[in-house]
Amino acid sequence: MAVGVTLDLLLLPLPCPPSAVGSPLAHFPPQVIPFNWRLCIAGTGIIAALYGILYYNNVQDYPPGKTYRKPKSARGIEVTTKRDFWFLMVMNAPLSGILMVLAWRLTKVGFYGVNTMYIVWACLIGLYLFQAYNCWVVNKDLMTGKKQYPAKDRYRFSQVAILELTYIVNFGSELAVVSMLPTFFEGTFTLTPAQAGMIASSYAFMNLMSRPGGGLISDKLGSRKNTMAVLTLCMGIGYLMMGTVSSSWWLPGAIILTMACSFFVQAGEGSTFAIVPLVKRRITGQVAGNVGAYGNVGAVAYLTIFSLLPEWLGGGKDPSAAIIAQANTAFFQIMGIMAVIVAFLCWFILKEPEGSFAEHHEGEEEDLGLSPVAVMESNTSLDSVSRG
Repeated sequence: MAVGVTLDLLLLPLPCPPSAVGSPLAHFPPQVIPFNWRLCIAGTGIIAALYGILYYNNVQDYPPGKTYRKPKSARGIEVTTKRDFWFLMVMNAPLSGILMVLAWRLTKVGFYGVNTMYIVWACLIGLYLFQAYNCWVVNKDLMTGKKQYPAKDRYRFSQVAILELTYIVNFGSELAVVSMLPTFFEGTFTLTPAQAGMIASSYAFMNLMSRPGGGLISDKLGSRKNTMAVLTLCMGIGYLMMGTVSSSWWLPGAIILTMACSFFVQAGEGSTFAIVPLVKRRITGQVAGNVGAYGNVGAVAYLTIFSLLPEWLGGGKDPSAAIIAQANTAFFQIMGIMAVIVAFLCWFILKEPEGSFAEHHEGEEEDLGLSPVAVMESNTSLDSVSRG
């Protein structure tokens, strides 16, 4: 939430130049103006801290009558098959890998030298190995054959992996787009920075309804899998359409398209986390953390591509306005194609979570002293009604 507030504030530049007649900052000395963004971030931090206190004093860990199920260990995520352990190792690699890419980019812009980059890379490789070791400790009995999970207690890590990919293409793309959208509108429609910032803020503003809307749609349509796939596909189509926006477009039409695309992006984020708690109840927090981290993987990956596109398309020369426009088009197309690919993965690989619309979730029949058979029949009936 704090990140969203900060982005919204940073997307809202001054309504007019500080020196302009009638500007609220006209009477401030020029050296004060650069601190505007610092005040935005500091204000966001204060609001977040106050809300944290309010949240701590008014929210329970779980609803009345429910039992908190702790994970086996907080050191690493628990898997239920040997194959899924190696899959987990593969899916953990991008978390360190994308930071290595970021370290490389900082070298390219002269932030530090190559030797420092190698040190950072070595630290990140060490971090990955440390994380892998912790996952091994948690799953040691499984990997050495001392433990086998019964079929009813297993889950497929591939479901976590698909949710991580969906969060790359929805939240990752959102973070990337809010970073470049003001400049995109300013250059495409010859707007002032203030006008472009106000228009671009409409993309982030849609969060107020889109994220909860995605979860609500997932509840109402009767299939969390199909909801995820449809929203991701519509997001991909929206980005592909945004790639066609040019100076010849009607500006209000471009704004409407931006807000529509934003709705599907953020509703997709909501539908992702409508599935996360249903993967495996006792490791819900760890699954949520892994999925959420991939949003940042997507953001860094997309923004790295965005920063390199003008150089690639311009042959290493200073990019012209035409090259920048071409790079913007290619950027939206890349995000659109990635979203379409992930949408089809959702349709063909993502499984409808068992008991998606059940009255009682995994393990709750034991907590409430209910018969597992009766609960299973009740859950099956509810699932059938919701899909009907």
